[in-house]
Amino acid sequence: MRANGSRIKFPGAPCRSLARGCRYPARVDEQLSCAACGSTDGAQVRPVPLKTVACDACWTQASAGFPSREPERPDYGLVLGQIQAGSGAGNGATCRYCGAHGTWHRTERGSWMIIEPGNYPTGQIPAGKRWRVAGDGTAVNLRRGNPADVCRISHFDVCPSKSAPSDGKLLLAIWRQHHAGMS
Repeated sequence: MRANGSRIKFPGAPCRSLARGCRYPARVDEQLSCAACGSTDGAQVRPVPLKTVACDACWTQASAGFPSREPERPDYGLVLGQIQAGSGAGNGATCRYCGAHGTWHRTERGSWMIIEPGNYPTGQIPAGKRWRVAGDGTAVNLRRGNPADVCRISHFDVCPSKSAPSDGKLLLAIWRQHHAGMS
């Protein structure tokens, strides 16, 4: 306690007792106990991970697996090139009905679909027609999504050889653009 009667708080710790689940003691005289084994011998707040309370024995055993240095930073140009090369995990495709280009992707359910190139604002694409291509190339239906996010669309929803979509202004605009390109 301070001279004015207020309790001493540790940074980032609520002023509660260890008995009520607090990680740090609310009072200086309160005993620390190891989070791993419960021992109070040599228990102290350790810097990593996340200021864990650990006794000397558990800390020695756990810190043996910690790296002795920071990991090397990757070559971001190389990594970006690999991601971009792998992002088109689907094969190039041409629609047999209209000749438009896209990429084939397998869906979660195992069927195949052509995904239109480019990203579109999720808020302007109707639910159920929003897709995202996962890292392994699988097309995942977003169903509901963040309106501020972006998504991909299936070519089958905007193919000009089919009837015009009636469930979204942006889909209709893309359909019209493809339809004009066919003529």
